[in-house]
Amino acid sequence: MRHVWLRWMALAIVGALLAAAPSRAQQLIVWHDKGDDGVRMIQQMGELYAKDHPGITFRSVSMPTDQWLSRSIAALNTNTAPDVLFNDGFLLVRVQQQTRKLSDLAPQLAQLPADDRKFLSADDVATATYGGQVLFIPMQRLIVGWGVRKSWLANIGETFPKTWQDALRIAHKMQDSDPSGSGRKTIYGMAMMGGNPTFLLDAGVTMLTYGNGIKHAIVDDDGNIVIDRPENARVVIEYLKLYTEYKVISPDTINQLSTDMYQLIEGERVGQFRVGNWNVAKWDKTPPAGDYVIGPFPAIGGGTSSYVVPADRGMAVPVNSPHPEAAKDFVKFLASKGAQQISLQNMGGTVRSDLDTTNITPGLRPFVAADTRLQVADNAITTFPWFAKLHDDYYKLLVAAISDPPADWDAWIKQTADKLRAEKQALISKG
Repeated sequence: MRHVWLRWMALAIVGALLAAAPSRAQQLIVWHDKGDDGVRMIQQMGELYAKDHPGITFRSVSMPTDQWLSRSIAALNTNTAPDVLFNDGFLLVRVQQQTRKLSDLAPQLAQLPADDRKFLSADDVATATYGGQVLFIPMQRLIVGWGVRKSWLANIGETFPKTWQDALRIAHKMQDSDPSGSGRKTIYGMAMMGGNPTFLLDAGVTMLTYGNGIKHAIVDDDGNIVIDRPENARVVIEYLKLYTEYKVISPDTINQLSTDMYQLIEGERVGQFRVGNWNVAKWDKTPPAGDYVIGPFPAIGGGTSSYVVPADRGMAVPVNSPHPEAAKDFVKFLASKGAQQISLQNMGGTVRSDLDTTNITPGLRPFVAADTRLQVADNAITTFPWFAKLHDDYYKLLVAAISDPPADWDAWIKQTADKLRAEKQALISKG
């Protein structure tokens, strides 16, 4: 009988352990649009995190940006959310605007160790804050510069463009001279993308505005429309002339997304292009394989050439996350030195300045140099509830101007500004 009793006790203990195991083991699912680099980064972060949190595993799911946005909104609204959403801050704000179902991470921000918290600037926190809530813990500060194919510059006898006129001259010379020696007839002087409001505006005209050292692109801190101020107007008009007059971009640009732009860059079909700190880890190893030089955006008129900090990236936790407490704890971990080192090595982005940069790729060095001039984008989308709708309306006005260019650009910019002012008042009136 004692033998039977001991056997039953052993089985009971094993059963209890097996029953308890699933409660300790948790898989956190992270949705993002960062491709293989993002998948690898999250895997490495997860492995480091699991050393002090046994039983926690991660599954990283990457998808195209538009799909990520629509799926994230749908999942939060139907209580089928993943544990964590990882993306650029302005896209996380859009998710919150459509769902109101991202957790307030202010407690997690407050709980960060002082050695981690000190690297987050007021701009970082402002970018992460919407409606009085901290939507994500900033983990990557995006930085964007202007890139030019190094060998092409040498082949046409030019140096890196300091002004917009330099950039246009170089663009035309590249298109006319086959600087790659490939024999291709479809070489373009510049690469842009205009297939949706985010790409045409945020990665296009407003990026070029900030790249000229201008603090506000569409509205100022008080919500006033600024596109017709002289310094803003000249940038907007020059950007639109890329499509309508200068003809140094692909004629399909107005319909192109980031994948299309990258195909031109990586396919050796374009001479000048935007370069983000997240691009260079790949581009220093695969085409363009380091054959590019990076600097600030070319100055238009009296603009000040600058690199741009368009946004921060981070991870947000849905209120209906399957494992909310574990997800929030992981999000805090992202500010740690170990996690930030992984972020830097895989995607070129970080908020810390105390990391080992010995082994970073050559293309990343301009982004971490202490003397690099940065212009931080404003936080209009997190400040004004009506801004997202105004932003999309502005996009439609820009597309209309590209499709049917005005005879007088100066008159057009004033009329467009007046339309946006009227639209802003209508949006405010609607609440």
